[in-house]
Amino acid sequence: MVPRIKNVKVLTVPDGLLSWVYRTDNKSILQGFKKGHLGTARLWSNLFRSRSEEVLLHLDADTVFLGNVLEGVHAAIEADFDVVGTRRPYQRRTYRLDGDDAKALNRLPDVVNTDLMAVRRSSIPNLFSPLLTRRIRGKRGIRHPIIDFFDPITFEIIRNGGQVYYLDSPNQGNHSVTNFESSFFEKRLVFSAVGSGFNFTVNPEVATSPSYKEFAIASYSLYSKYLLDTETGHPTLADEKLVRKLERLDRTNWILK
Repeated sequence: MVPRIKNVKVLTVPDGLLSWVYRTDNKSILQGFKKGHLGTARLWSNLFRSRSEEVLLHLDADTVFLGNVLEGVHAAIEADFDVVGTRRPYQRRTYRLDGDDAKALNRLPDVVNTDLMAVRRSSIPNLFSPLLTRRIRGKRGIRHPIIDFFDPITFEIIRNGGQVYYLDSPNQGNHSVTNFESSFFEKRLVFSAVGSGFNFTVNPEVATSPSYKEFAIASYSLYSKYLLDTETGHPTLADEKLVRKLERLDRTNWILK
């Protein structure tokens, strides 16, 4: 159920022959959400194919905004960047450090996190390929391993000469780390996997990585406790820095006290 919020216009996901052929119709999207990110990938596929706007912006609903984050996004788009978001490190990541995958990941440029990102539709290669949903979903490609959602699309854009703008660390080249102390991050309280955690809580039978499921449920529980005033009955995420900010959050004016 999508809440009705003043000044927010809710649009129906387009249905038609094209969405039926590619399994991105409303029924397939809802079925996909039972498998987590498959539903999100089908939804994005539908929107990339059906919308007429050149630039599409995605904002995660579990982000708390404390300032104007869109001015930086808009400036990067105006400067002709193709993908805009905060940095997702590949070479300087902190996981998957051993084995053949690690060597392959080390050679790849950084991409962006999808919690807040903008992308040019015209920069996305093979927009009407039947593999679009799989590529958006972040499934492993033939050429190299993948870390997360949408990364294959970003790599295709980069290979075609597209440019990526890292909102948190724009001057650090294409191999660095996420700068959580940047002024851009100070404008937000950022959660991870809240939607997945909610899904796993109400649909515990969903099969996924046990460690990811535990993390997602804990993240959702933290979000629910501080922003929905509801205890889930599950342990909350042990993120001391985020908890300290949540305890200072003025939910009337949406500032840190």
